[in-house]
Amino acid sequence: MRLPVLLLAAALIWTPAVHAQDVGDLLTERGLTGTLVVERLSDGRRWTANRERAEERFVPASTFKIPNSLIILETGVVADPDTEFLTWDGTARGGNWDQDQNLRLGFARSAVWAYQEWARRVGHERMTNHVAAIGYGNGDIGPAAQVDQFWLTGPLEISAREEVDFLTRLHRRDLPFRAEVMETVIDLMERDRGAGWVLRGKSGWALRDGADLGWFVGWLETPDDVYVFALNIDMATPEHDRHLREPLARAALEHVTGLTLGSGD
Repeated sequence: MRLPVLLLAAALIWTPAVHAQDVGDLLTERGLTGTLVVERLSDGRRWTANRERAEERFVPASTFKIPNSLIILETGVVADPDTEFLTWDGTARGGNWDQDQNLRLGFARSAVWAYQEWARRVGHERMTNHVAAIGYGNGDIGPAAQVDQFWLTGPLEISAREEVDFLTRLHRRDLPFRAEVMETVIDLMERDRGAGWVLRGKSGWALRDGADLGWFVGWLETPDDVYVFALNIDMATPEHDRHLREPLARAALEHVTGLTLGSGD
């Protein structure tokens, strides 16, 4: 009778939330410096490449479009992501940015200028309060003059681990926003789907001296579980390396789940 009791005690002591498995080969075999965190929500098991960097904060760049969209909708700056269009200001930036944007298109196209205008309409006080309320990274959006820049050039910073924590709360609908706002943003995040899975995410690209910073964050839904992830890498050759962000995250998710997701962007 004693052996089952000991086994039960061991099972109770084991804490999967702190268990980690290195997936760093996905980065090192490509000669990349960065970090990757994947967490399985059913048991908290976490796979991590470069644990020290997973705790290091960087500007979120366009991954901030996820909380930014929540704030834009919550404050009523945009009421409907499909029918309300922001008029293009006429400045040529290239590609599909040079068009009127609604929130859905702006999110999918990562149209920085549109989100900057919406952030100005939110205003510094409301933006400060909402960023503080969700506990996002260091919570610092700087002075009022930076209300349309703080996620691109700082001072706002967040780590890969903190991105996973934030996205986990969003997936669980455990953020201080109206339920319909969270559902809308989760819908905006859909990137791809296949047989038995849905991938939601957002990329980011921060311009820096030396090597630019690339992000891809989000989660994978399967019938049995959810896998939340955050990837950031140094992009010494941005025009090449930016195309590695989503495929790297997909490869990690395939490694963890055994699914076939394809390469994506």
